[in-house]
Amino acid sequence: MNIKHVWIVFKKEVKDIARDKKTLITSLLVPMIIIPLMNILVGGGVQKMQRDITENISIALSENSRTDEIKELIQNDILGNWPNIKLIDVDDPIEAIRQEVISAVLDFEKDYKEKMESGKPFTINIIYDRMKLKSEASLQMLSQAIGEFNARVVRERLTALNINPEILEPARIEHTDVADENKSSNPILIMTLPFMLGLLVVVGGIPAATDLVAGEKERNTFEPLLTTKPDRASILLGKYFTVTLFSFVSVVSIIIGFAIGYMINPNSLTMGTGTEITGFNIPTPALVLAILIAIALGMTFAGIQIALSTYARSFKEAQTYLSFLMIAAMIPGYATMFTQPADIQLVMYFIPVINTISAFKMVLSGTINYTNLLAALLSSVVYVALTLTLATSMFNKEKALFRS
Repeated sequence: MNIKHVWIVFKKEVKDIARDKKTLITSLLVPMIIIPLMNILVGGGVQKMQRDITENISIALSENSRTDEIKELIQNDILGNWPNIKLIDVDDPIEAIRQEVISAVLDFEKDYKEKMESGKPFTINIIYDRMKLKSEASLQMLSQAIGEFNARVVRERLTALNINPEILEPARIEHTDVADENKSSNPILIMTLPFMLGLLVVVGGIPAATDLVAGEKERNTFEPLLTTKPDRASILLGKYFTVTLFSFVSVVSIIIGFAIGYMINPNSLTMGTGTEITGFNIPTPALVLAILIAIALGMTFAGIQIALSTYARSFKEAQTYLSFLMIAAMIPGYATMFTQPADIQLVMYFIPVINTISAFKMVLSGTINYTNLLAALLSSVVYVALTLTLATSMFNKEKALFRS
C-alpha cells in the first residue's frame, strides 16, 4: 500500500462521482429541499390539525334535552368560559356526529332540575364518536367544562351553608421547574435527529459504493484499473475513503436542510408540536466523541458496502444487496427512537447504529456520560477493523472480484 497511490485513487473517484450530476442532485440538492419542505409541511399539518380539533367545536342536545332551560344552563354556566364550543340545533344529532356537522351530543337526565335543586347528582351523557379525532377531543373538553361547572356549584352550595369552600382543597399544587436551561427540552428533536443521522450515515455511501466497484465491472473499466501502478490495497482504500466521504456528504446536506427549514420557520424543527428549544450547551469533548462515533459508523458500513459491491456481478445486483442495509439501519433506529437518553443502557453503546444514535441522543439532551461515549467509540473502531478486513478479503479473492 502506498499513501500517494491511495490519494490518487481517492481524488480520481471523487472527481468521477462529482461529474455525475444525477448523483450530486440526489445526494446534495434533494435533501436540502426535501427536509425543510417536509418539516414545514408536517409542522403546518400538525398545527392545522390541532386548531381544527380544538377550535370552533359545535355540539348539540339530544331530542329529550332540547329545552330552553337546558340551553341556558349550558350556554351561561357550563360553557361560559369555553367560547370555542358552540351549541347549535340539528335535526338528527347522532347522524350529525357521523357526518361531522357536530362533535358531540349532550343528553341530560329527565329529572335533572329536581335533582339539582335538591342537591343530588344528575347525569349528563356525552355522546361522541371515538373514531373521529375532533369528536374524541370534544369529549375531553366537555368533561373538563362540566367538571369546572361542578366545582362552581359545590362552592356555591358550601357558601350557602356557611362552610368555607377551601375545605375541599386539602393540598394545593405548585410547580417548580429545575430543568437546566442549557439543555435541550425538545423531545421531538432528540427523537428524530439522531435517527436520521444514523440512517443517513449508513445509507449515504450506497450510490458511490455501487458505482465504484460493481459499476466499473459493468463498464469494463475495473480490470484496466487493476493493471495500473497502485496495488490492490491502495485501490481499495481509495474507493473505501470515497464511499466514507459520500456517506457524510448526505449527512451534511441533511443538516443544511434542517438549518434552512429552521430559518424559514423555527417550528419546523419541532414538527409543529410547539415544544420550545431552549438551546444547546454541548461540551466540546462530548461533541467531538459523538462525531468520531458517527465517522466510525460510516467507515464500518463503507467496508460492508465495498465488500457487497465487489461480490456483485453487476450494478443492479449490487443495488439489490445494498438495499438491505437500509433495513439493517432502520430496525435498530426505530427500536431506539422513543428511548429516552437516561434510559439507554451501557450495552446499547456496543451495538452498531444503536451506539451512534444513543451517543447523539445523549449529547443533544445535555446529559453527558463519557464512559458510555468511549465505549461506543472503542466498539465502533473494532467494527471498522472487522468490516475493512472483510472488504480486503473480498477484494483479494479472484473468484469474487471477477465473478460472472
